[in-house]
Amino acid sequence: MDKCTNKQTEHEEYNSLQKKINFIISKYSNKQNILYSLFYLGQNILISLIFTKCMYNIQHYINIYLWWTIYSIIQGTIWIGLWVIAHECGHGAFAKSEFVNDIFGLIIHSFLLVPYYTWQFSHKKHHKYTNHLIKGETHVPMCKSIYDKLYINNIIDIIGDDAFSLIKSIISLFFGWILYLFFNTTGGQVDYKGKILDKNKSISHFNTSSQLFPPKLKTKIIISDLFICLYLLLIFSSDYFFGFGTSFKWYWGAYLITNCWLVLYTYLQHTSPSVPHYGNEDFTWLKGALSTIDRSYPFYIDYLHHHIGSTHVLHHLNYKIPFYYAKKATKELKHILGKKYNYNDTNIIKSFFDTNNKCKYVESYEGTQWYKNR
Repeated sequence: MDKCTNKQTEHEEYNSLQKKINFIISKYSNKQNILYSLFYLGQNILISLIFTKCMYNIQHYINIYLWWTIYSIIQGTIWIGLWVIAHECGHGAFAKSEFVNDIFGLIIHSFLLVPYYTWQFSHKKHHKYTNHLIKGETHVPMCKSIYDKLYINNIIDIIGDDAFSLIKSIISLFFGWILYLFFNTTGGQVDYKGKILDKNKSISHFNTSSQLFPPKLKTKIIISDLFICLYLLLIFSSDYFFGFGTSFKWYWGAYLITNCWLVLYTYLQHTSPSVPHYGNEDFTWLKGALSTIDRSYPFYIDYLHHHIGSTHVLHHLNYKIPFYYAKKATKELKHILGKKYNYNDTNIIKSFFDTNNKCKYVESYEGTQWYKNR
């Protein structure tokens, strides 16, 4: 009886909260402005081109390895701004027209070797089932039974907690996004029908027969793949016309840093020992969305990346609100959510390593679960 009463009380509380949230959202939704979006897109492209020109001019005055490291880190950081704008396109927040959103999203994402249409499909699933233990899409927790089978504790006993976390962090930062696209690593456990994935079938974002996507998406998968092939042809053509290693020098290093930022953002937005994940019986869309975490980033990073990390709670409550309204809307949202607003102002690098160290597994895929350390 007490359990039923608690459930009813919780249901009423979230219903009341949803109405207050809807009031805030109604003020900022459906306000996509193509001119604003093009301005910020142009700004990101201009910053990237100016930086490229500066680095081109000084390349003969700096040690080549130091030069490449500086260029890759800064350029990859700049390109995340482009990633965020393409991400807006996938959500329909770049412009009011679906066609315009898809054209810009396809062009920008393909430049970053992201299959636009399959990412768009799986990312909507991520928003629908945020922090769902089975149907969730990104950084889905590992169950203890699987964790034990992998003998992770034995490895940690040999090399130590800190070393294990460091190695895991490096692998996930540099290769996590690529592993997700090709092998659904840390992705959801169900196919597009909601059935448990078949280990013998494709789970790639590039395969037209992938069990992650409905057959009706095949044409769009082909289009996404063709655009990526076109960009790859352009990238490798630079090695032919300007000398071997040109693409590595000007593209691949920055590309990896962009992927690092992407993994860092998505991981920290939804992973913490203090944030719950839900099984089928406890999950609701609102509880999942409110499991998102806003974090504090340096102001220049926050501006360059269009506040993607500091206004992400709002984004999960309504992803069609353009990023240029997100900061203002988040201020109002904080007052509405109160203690249900998740915010962490710990240094981002420290947060990433600490979270990697503390968040090993969940006990099961049922009920409400919190990450646990070993």
